[in-house]
Amino acid sequence: MLVKGDLIGIICCSDGRKEEDKKDLKRLKQVLEKEFGLQVIFAKTIFQTDDSPFSGTPEERAAELMKLYQNPDVKMIFDISGGDAANQVLPYLNFDIIQKADKPFIGYSDLTVILNAILAKTKRPGFNYLLRNLVSEASEIQRAQFKNAFFENQIAIKGDSLTDFEWSTGEIVGGNIRCFLKLAGTEFMPDVSNKIILLESLGGKEAKIASYVAQLEQLDVFSKCSGIVVGEHTEAEKNGEYDRIGTLYQQIGLKYKLPVFRTKEIGHSIEAKPCIIGTKINVSRETLTNF
Repeated sequence: MLVKGDLIGIICCSDGRKEEDKKDLKRLKQVLEKEFGLQVIFAKTIFQTDDSPFSGTPEERAAELMKLYQNPDVKMIFDISGGDAANQVLPYLNFDIIQKADKPFIGYSDLTVILNAILAKTKRPGFNYLLRNLVSEASEIQRAQFKNAFFENQIAIKGDSLTDFEWSTGEIVGGNIRCFLKLAGTEFMPDVSNKIILLESLGGKEAKIASYVAQLEQLDVFSKCSGIVVGEHTEAEKNGEYDRIGTLYQQIGLKYKLPVFRTKEIGHSIEAKPCIIGTKINVSRETLTNF
C-alpha cells in the first residue's frame, strides 16, 4: 500500500489521451501531490501522436511500462487510458521483470487485458480502477475511496445476491467482459478454475452482452469458476435493461450452481470503487471485501 512520499507512475497502454485532457491531468497531478503527498512520474506515452489514437507504437508503450517496472522508486503503476489497443503491448512485456518488481498495476476497461495477462504470467495482483476519476464530478467520493483502498487497504463493495448458492473465499479475475474475451485462446488468459470472475461492461445492449456470456460459457468458464461478480453494464442499463441483464446472469448462476453477486459499485461510473484483481476476496450476500 501507499504512504506519503511514495512515487507512482502514470501511463497510457491502451488508446492515448487527447490534447484537451492536459488540463485535467495537471489537476490530477496536483491532487495526488497536495492531498495525498505522493510524487508522480508520467510515462512518455500519454497523449495521442501523429493524428492516431495511440500514444506510441505497441513497442514504445510496452517499453515505457517496463521503465516504470524497472524503476525501484515507483510503488504503483496507474494506467489512465482505455479504449481498444491495450492487447497490442502484451507480446513486448517482460513478465520476469514484472514478477520480480512486485508492484501493482491499476487500470480499468481495456486495461483488463493487461491486468489479467500479468496475473496469468506472474500471479501478481492489480486493481480495476480509473485514477482519472479523482478529478471527475465525483472527486470528493473518489478521494475518500482512493485513500481507503490504496493507503488503508480497505475495500467494501455493496450489492445483492442473484442466487442462493453459498460463497467460498476465492481469488478474483476478469473485469470488462469484452476486453477479457480478447485473451481467449492466448497464453495471457488466466486460469479461471475455482476463481471468482468479475464481469462488467461499458458498451453493449442485452443482445451483445448475451453473446459475450455465451462465448464465456463455450469457453467452459462457468463450469470452472466458483462464482460471478456482476458489475455495471452501462449501455444496457441506460437502455432500460437492468433487470434483463440481471436475469441473464441469474440464469447462468442457476444452471451452473454458482453464487452471483451484483453491484453498481464496480464499472465505468465516475463513482466506481477500486476492486482488487488477483487475490482472494470475501463475498457475502450483500458485501464484497478484500482481505
